Amino acid sequence: MTTRWMERVYDQDKAANLARDMDLRPIVARVMAARGIDTREAATAFLGPKLEHLGDPGLLADMPAAAERIVYAVRQGQTIGIFGDYDVDGVTSTTLLWEFLEQVGAKVFATIPDRLKEGYGLSVPGVERLKAAGAQLIITVDCGITAHEEVLAAVQHGIDVIVIDHHTVPVELPKAVAVINPHRVDCSSDAKHLCAVAVTFNLCLAVRRMLREQTYFANCQEPNMRAALDLVALGTVADVMPLVRDNRVFVVHGLAVMARNLRPGIQAMLHAASIDPSKLSAGTLGFHLGPRINAAGRLEDAMQAVHLLRARDFGQALVIAEQLEKKNAERRSLEQAIVQEAIAEVEASADHREAKVLVVGREHWHPGVVGIAASRLVDKFGKPAIVIGEGGKGSGRSIPAFHLHEALCEVKSSLHGFGGHAHAVGVQLGTKSLSSFRDALLAHAHKILRAEDLGRVVLHDGAIPLEEVSDRLVEALSQIAPFGRANPEPVFRLNSVTATSIRELKGAHLRGIVRGAGQDIGFIAFGMATQAALFQKPVDLLAVPEINEWQNRKQLQLRVKEVAETKQ
Repeated sequence: MTTRWMERVYDQDKAANLARDMDLRPIVARVMAARGIDTREAATAFLGPKLEHLGDPGLLADMPAAAERIVYAVRQGQTIGIFGDYDVDGVTSTTLLWEFLEQVGAKVFATIPDRLKEGYGLSVPGVERLKAAGAQLIITVDCGITAHEEVLAAVQHGIDVIVIDHHTVPVELPKAVAVINPHRVDCSSDAKHLCAVAVTFNLCLAVRRMLREQTYFANCQEPNMRAALDLVALGTVADVMPLVRDNRVFVVHGLAVMARNLRPGIQAMLHAASIDPSKLSAGTLGFHLGPRINAAGRLEDAMQAVHLLRARDFGQALVIAEQLEKKNAERRSLEQAIVQEAIAEVEASADHREAKVLVVGREHWHPGVVGIAASRLVDKFGKPAIVIGEGGKGSGRSIPAFHLHEALCEVKSSLHGFGGHAHAVGVQLGTKSLSSFRDALLAHAHKILRAEDLGRVVLHDGAIPLEEVSDRLVEALSQIAPFGRANPEPVFRLNSVTATSIRELKGAHLRGIVRGAGQDIGFIAFGMATQAALFQKPVDLLAVPEINEWQNRKQLQLRVKEVAETKQ
């Protein structure tokens, strides 16, 4: 499989104007322009994200109806049932809505389905649980957009339903009181970049506004929605949403909330994972906290994670956090085994190697981690991948050129059910075999994908000389943080450098020194021990300049992402 290094495209004139108008270092302006931030207006909002920049919640379709029904439930003392999804977005949405409704005096009962027993989305057993708890209104968060039968079942029980979701919208909406989804064609909010917890936050703002207009808070305290931004930031980053516009505001201010007042549940997770709270970043949310919360839903009960985030006592939270730490270790072990088997299957099969989409499955693979395995296959082979586990339950991940949800719509006759969006889906095989599903999907992919759409493409922000890497450069680039989808961390190409003092670390990592004209800089290359021989010759690197903090010492280093032998 080929790997291509490609420089991100940007308008040089716009980058130069941006550097002049905003008094930015040219390299910072270049990086911003390559991410579409190439005007003074866009740069001003990007570099100074403010809460007043957030969109109006009332522009989301059905928001007035949803707010009115919730306000009625609060005033009438009705029990409101929350039905959430079992991933981080669902867990943070459930927690945020539960806390808000309690703060305005509502009676609340929340539930999240058992992934292995009930599967994804609103279920009839879930409706029955909420009915038994006395719910007269059900609010689904991060699910429900395709739950036509389940919403009807609730309505037949005399229970109203509000759907909060951000997944692909079907032609016909469920018969709910309100369906809030920024992907609705009649939604005027222009908020398609939001995940469920961000939409839920907007719902809470709309309800608070309506209660405020009715002078509801004359005799009780108004909820401080700024305090909930830690949950919005966590869900947004963990759900890999683009860190632009409202999402950038949410994450910047959410991290600030965490820095000022870390909720006991997050503090406990950091403690259990031996992570310094002072080093919290978007990367911490995505790579450390997110997987631990997901581990609860993948392997056991996601309500554990909700109780953790709602905990008011550190000792109580630590008990749950340590349980999740063990679950996360178990998840990593399962994931590693599945990934190794899946890669071996692909590499051993000429059919897989020639296919434009990878579809693999084993009955003993745990359905809770097949999505992670699919991501690893996409990263390694540069093709869309769907991994099927026990009971025909699977997950898929894709590449930019292949809309995975649309592809499944074309082959839905070979599936019992599916859901998701362009980049990620969940599937349930029907009575037909894995091979039938694979054949149907491959036939569709053959019509859609070209050879040039496949293979690994690694983007970077241009070549720089080693002597340009400095503490000042890292500090200047920090203005662009937080990094994530649609705002990736800056990666630079360093040509024809020499590596010395190379040693292998535990975990198959490499550490050493890169030497160039007039400067030596330490480097770390995670998981690249198998490529150690390459470093014996002059190499080209793709690397992230950063400051490494270890035992109270700060040192400039390069975090190597890719290495290739220098072509003479």
